[in-house]
Amino acid sequence: MRKRNLMVLTLLLTVAIIPLGKRYSLAGLPDLFTQHSTVETRSTQQALPWGELLEKQPPRDDPPGGSRGDVCPIAPAVPVEIRVIWSTRPLFLWRGSMGRLEVRPQGSQQALWSEQVTESQSSVLYNGEALQPGLSYDWVSFDERDRPQFRVTFQVMGGEERDRISGDLNRLQAQLQQEGVTAEKIAFAKANYFAENQLWSDVLQQAYGVENPSEALVQFIQAIPDEFCPLSGARRSNR
Repeated sequence: MRKRNLMVLTLLLTVAIIPLGKRYSLAGLPDLFTQHSTVETRSTQQALPWGELLEKQPPRDDPPGGSRGDVCPIAPAVPVEIRVIWSTRPLFLWRGSMGRLEVRPQGSQQALWSEQVTESQSSVLYNGEALQPGLSYDWVSFDERDRPQFRVTFQVMGGEERDRISGDLNRLQAQLQQEGVTAEKIAFAKANYFAENQLWSDVLQQAYGVENPSEALVQFIQAIPDEFCPLSGARRSNR
């Protein structure tokens, strides 16, 4: 009987990995847990397929140039297009050298938040007052001499769509926590969910927020600048 109980306990401790090959609707997230799971034991741990997220066609900017100088914004906003994000405290990510960045209400000259960065930095997490769902904001960049580099606009998702995604993410996290998975596996599951819905700023925020990342995640993070801001006209393709 004791041996049988141990076998049952082992099955309960297995980890469900969310597959990447299928697109899920927001409303259909509960099916994710019952229809698509891969059993994994401690002795056969597999690396999380972070790199496969890049097969979901993330947006890519043109090579840095023009009025932006040597800086290429990656997240949460890009030139030309107003990007919609879910997080109210987004990650700012770029390629190149920057001295300072500001967040302003769209079209305003008044900064809500300002942060000095070093030449070696390429990311910073917004730590000001939570941005408001449904509103748009400008990310304004300055060089080391405080000269403007670029202004790009992003919008924080609001309304029913935000409510659906928030509910999906809460259920996803609760399910995975119940299964006892690692923090990185939860981050990967959320990143995959965001990627399926083309919320790439939030994908990257999940990746960058993991403490003690695995080798697979480190490689994914190292690939991001070339994937989103290639230095030449030739763009990499994983497809």
